[in-house]
Formats: sequence, C-alpha cells, structure tokens
Amino acid sequence: MMEVHYENSKPAFPTKGIVLVGVCASGKTTASQGLAKCGITARAVAQEHSMISNLYQRSGTGLVVVLVANWSTVHRRRRLAWERNFYRTEWNRLTRSRQDAKLILHTDSLTREEVVAAIVRWWDREMGLDRLWASHPEWSSVTRSEMRHQATYAKTVPSLHSSAALSH
Repeated sequence: MMEVHYENSKPAFPTKGIVLVGVCASGKTTASQGLAKCGITARAVAQEHSMISNLYQRSGTGLVVVLVANWSTVHRRRRLAWERNFYRTEWNRLTRSRQDAKLILHTDSLTREEVVAAIVRWWDREMGLDRLWASHPEWSSVTRSEMRHQATYAKTVPSLHSSAALSH
C-alpha cells in the first residue's frame, strides 16, 4: 500500500468557502451552482439589495468574491425594467464588499463556464492546491473536487492510503 501525505497542502487559512456578491445578473447564483460541482462551497449573498453594508459577512466567514457586470450586460441578461439609477444604487451598496474582496471578476465577456473556471483557478492558487495538482496531474476531477471540499472547510487534505483512492 502506498501512503501519501499532504502536509504542505493544507489550506493557507481557515475558511468557510466563498461569499459571492455582485449586482443583479452578475452571475452569483449560477457561479455558486457551478462551484458546488467543483467541490467549493459558495454562498450567493444579495448584498446589492441591502442597506446593511456588511450583510455578506453575516452568513459566516468566507473569502469574498465580487462579480462585476456593467449595466448593459445586466440589462441584456435579465431584460430588467429598471433604470441605470437602480444599477448605480446596487453598485454603491457593494462598496464595502469590494474593499474586502479577495477576487473581483468582470463577467461581461465570460460564459458561465468561464466564470466558474476562473474562480476555481483562483481558489486552487489561494488554497495552495495548484501545487498539489502540478505534482499529481493524474488525479481525476472527482478527486480534485473532494480535496477542494476538504479545503473549503479548512480540513487538512486527507491522506490517501492506496493508489485505488486516486483512480476516481
């Protein structure tokens, strides 16, 4: 039996996943669903609708990711009836979250898949998992998702006790 240890692959700091904020139709809900499939817990917070400037912090700790979409993109995605003033109000309500953001991602020219892939790449670097993937390119996406899930909850990456565990 082969035993592999990942002491150097522990998460950089405790976390409870990702907190996604952004204006309406920036991609928060879609991204959270896609990230879940990759093993990353992400909560979409409707900060843009709240006068409470730190609402996004009240759902638990997490790394703040702000998704940005300009007014014309938002209008095209949702065919919303509201004016630019409402968009500006939403944007202004996100001021504090932008200050706390670890990643600000402009989604205007990205597909849903590209948004998720960009966040996953960032998450893997932030957690130090990219180094682990580089040393084990044979690991499947299922194995990587399981390890991301462990990192999401600040657990150490589990020791794998046999090569069978690697063959997902």
